[in-house]
Amino acid sequence: MERLLGLKLGNLRLDVPFFQASLSGYSDYAMRTLARRFGCPFALTDVMLAKSVAHPQVLAKACFRPGPDEHPVGAQILGKTPATMAKAARDLVAAGYDAIDLNFACPAPKVLRRGRGGALLNCPDTVIEILKAVRDSVPCPVLMKLRIGTNRTAQAQENFWEIVTRSLEHGVDAFVIHGRTVAERFRGKADWDALAAVKARFPHATVIGSGDIFDPAAAVELLKRTGLDGFVVARGAIGNPWIFRDLRCLWEGRPMPPPPDLAEQRLIMLEHLDRVLQGYPEKVGISYFRKFMMYYSRRHPQRKQVVVSLIGAKTRAEVEAGIDTWYNGEARHA
Repeated sequence: MERLLGLKLGNLRLDVPFFQASLSGYSDYAMRTLARRFGCPFALTDVMLAKSVAHPQVLAKACFRPGPDEHPVGAQILGKTPATMAKAARDLVAAGYDAIDLNFACPAPKVLRRGRGGALLNCPDTVIEILKAVRDSVPCPVLMKLRIGTNRTAQAQENFWEIVTRSLEHGVDAFVIHGRTVAERFRGKADWDALAAVKARFPHATVIGSGDIFDPAAAVELLKRTGLDGFVVARGAIGNPWIFRDLRCLWEGRPMPPPPDLAEQRLIMLEHLDRVLQGYPEKVGISYFRKFMMYYSRRHPQRKQVVVSLIGAKTRAEVEAGIDTWYNGEARHA
């Protein structure tokens, strides 16, 4: 395969056109560093509420600061008040983040009820005021996470195009656009033709696609077909850092490696667990790690039994013993 170009995010240059998205409840330091190990060039944090970030005690906590070994790394913030969003952005850049991502896409009901995230796609003026306030406050790249509208109505589509057009006029460095409306949440298939239409209308804009990136070969072909500048990997990266290795091999024209065997899966799961427990008390960390185990287990030939065994573990010793039992390289294939 011909060697192709990477991705430009303001003054950041990535050598491949993909990176890890912000994943609410998942994309912490442990997940981000594993993604980087397997070839991800850039990752975004879990979404942070701007008014919380603006509190001085929040960024004093290690879990909210970037690790010394994960640059470049971006911080995603959520809010509806321009001054608060700008202060949060300044504080995050001062803490060491290399880019700011503004979330105008989250479809969670509790977020929408408070007029944040995807609800702001109905408020172009507010979105632009937030962008201007943040853009004037930080020297780093500013990205915007959007969906293709709050719904499929004509007014929602008009609002979406107004936001895109005016954001470019006010210096946004890149759009990350999920190919569903806010109302659709994660139902149905992501509409990448709608994303291609944004790139066709604004060919000089950096347009990054999001939605349904699970299969590396299909993702690379989708990028070529739509002409977008890049894509983010979101749910497809949970419990699957190997997706970045496979994507990189495909993009660089190298042979695809075999899928990870049970022994390799065991090592990565144990490392991930260890990294999580470095940042949380044991009881909290084990509870948090369960949702990753659900995704890791999808590769196992005896997935149902693995899930039952590991989800029932309540201590570090029990989780490690369960992983050792099921990922010892001798488990029977179904």
